[in-house]
Amino acid sequence: MFVPAGDRWILIAWLLLCLASLAVLWSVTEPIQGPYEQTDPGVYKSVFWRQLMWLVVSYVALLVASRLSLRFLENVALPFFLVSMALLLLVLLLGPRIGGAQRWLVLGPFRVQPSELAKVALVLVTATVLGRSREDGRGLFATLGTLLLAMTPLVLVLREPDLGTSLVFLAIWVGMIFWYGIPGILLVGAGSAVLSAVISFYSESVVANPWPWGIYLVLVLGVLTMARVTILASVTLLVVNVATGIGIPFFWAKLKIYQQERILTFFDPARDAFGTGYQAIQSKVAIGSGGIFGTHYLQGTQKGLAFLPERHTDFIFSVVGEELGFFGAVSILALFAVIMLRGVVHATYARRPFARYVAVGVVSYYIFHVVVNVAITTGLLPVTGLPLPLLSYGGSNLLASSIMLGLLANVSSRSFDD
Repeated sequence: MFVPAGDRWILIAWLLLCLASLAVLWSVTEPIQGPYEQTDPGVYKSVFWRQLMWLVVSYVALLVASRLSLRFLENVALPFFLVSMALLLLVLLLGPRIGGAQRWLVLGPFRVQPSELAKVALVLVTATVLGRSREDGRGLFATLGTLLLAMTPLVLVLREPDLGTSLVFLAIWVGMIFWYGIPGILLVGAGSAVLSAVISFYSESVVANPWPWGIYLVLVLGVLTMARVTILASVTLLVVNVATGIGIPFFWAKLKIYQQERILTFFDPARDAFGTGYQAIQSKVAIGSGGIFGTHYLQGTQKGLAFLPERHTDFIFSVVGEELGFFGAVSILALFAVIMLRGVVHATYARRPFARYVAVGVVSYYIFHVVVNVAITTGLLPVTGLPLPLLSYGGSNLLASSIMLGLLANVSSRSFDD
């Protein structure tokens, strides 16, 4: 009764990751002893106990999510999504501004981040639309309709502003629509648009320096001609590339100064080693100092001497790499791999379309979060502020990540039900 239903490997991975989170957070709260003793050891003392409390709440949520009927989840998906969108609007209207952003609702002693629950809502409502359209044969409606659903929370979260979280909604939609069966020409169009954006960015301005971008468009036109793509598809791809290339400078101008600095510092961390580049540099130093076996538990100097910022949230993987080394980091990634692989298995063999797309949505959520967070901590991506599911400190993210796994466990046990 008090044990979640479903795939035990998923549940074991959840438990081990949560225990690892508590262990690392306990390490974050402890000062280093000896010559490297920390001067302010009490800064994060409440982190461990708050996370433990949220872990209990998250377990209950996982338990409930794993045992609800899939038909019930399908029926409440749209109301749940609408409520989550209302909460996101409420954040923009009434949420306190903390650190220059409005991302939370204050409920007594607790702060809740509605954008995390909106991710769960998007998975459920998208799975509902895709599942029913698969049965009705309305593919185009499903693609455009679910894109509109994904763009709604994306735009609202961008207004907070929270670039990292907003991209999660797009990643969930891309993963689910890809599994649904998106036409290959759309994938080619998306890829060429990305290249157009990159070339436009490096050219600084299409108007000031049009040659690199213009040569790229000629190459695209040549490839389309040789591939004998239809005129409509060719025109569409060219329009998308032109719009992307011209739109990048305007998008860049709309970014906040700190967001522009993060992107520029990503390409050259040394340009602001004590400012926007500080986090990336200290994170790589922490991971590099861990070596193969780590500096040993509770003995990380980058963490203990407070050189590593946000070590309990977005950069918790750096603490793992420093204290537990390469083997510890790989072990954590292996647990996430178990979740993702089991999710793909259940998505492949689920009989009900709704169950299939729920599993894909959960896997897409975890893939994006894990890949982007690890890429940020290792310096492969600019800092965007994205937590590592189940490991980073944060009650709302822990709750949402646990519900996601509860849904995946539910699919594994009920996907063959009528």
